[in-house]
Amino acid sequence: MAHYDITHTCGHDERIELFGKTSERERRIEWLQERPCTECWKKERAAEAEARKDKEAAMIVEKLGNDAAEAINALSNATCTLEGSAKQVAWAEDIRSKCVAQALNQVCDFVARIPGKATAQQSAVFAARCNAVASLIANKTSAAWWIDNRDDIAKAVICEAIKAHA
Repeated sequence: MAHYDITHTCGHDERIELFGKTSERERRIEWLQERPCTECWKKERAAEAEARKDKEAAMIVEKLGNDAAEAINALSNATCTLEGSAKQVAWAEDIRSKCVAQALNQVCDFVARIPGKATAQQSAVFAARCNAVASLIANKTSAAWWIDNRDDIAKAVICEAIKAHA
């Protein structure tokens, strides 16, 4: 075991602890020196994710219009205070955030497959469905519900949204 001071490509210095053979340590040091530090790497990934999100939003507005984009924004921000024990709430919030991320990925995949622009009626139907799902997510306050339906949360959310708006 040894400590090494690494200067990354971003100019930041980091002190690391390495184990193993000397040759493996040297290879790891060289690899780290060719990359930005952990904090800069995280900032780069966050900036890339934000740029991807902006690109997807622009595609949605272009193909479906502003109403659909607002519905998708409502879906991405659908939250509420959950009821249950601290452990249940933490677990359910994780399940809910994964559910929202999955829904947003499916929406973006769907929109990407639309050839050209959607009609006003198609856009309105799409926005209504996104709003229904967002409303359901924002109003499901029971942590137990999220935990009980964790194995197929997408199906559970869609079934509940259909029941609520039928």
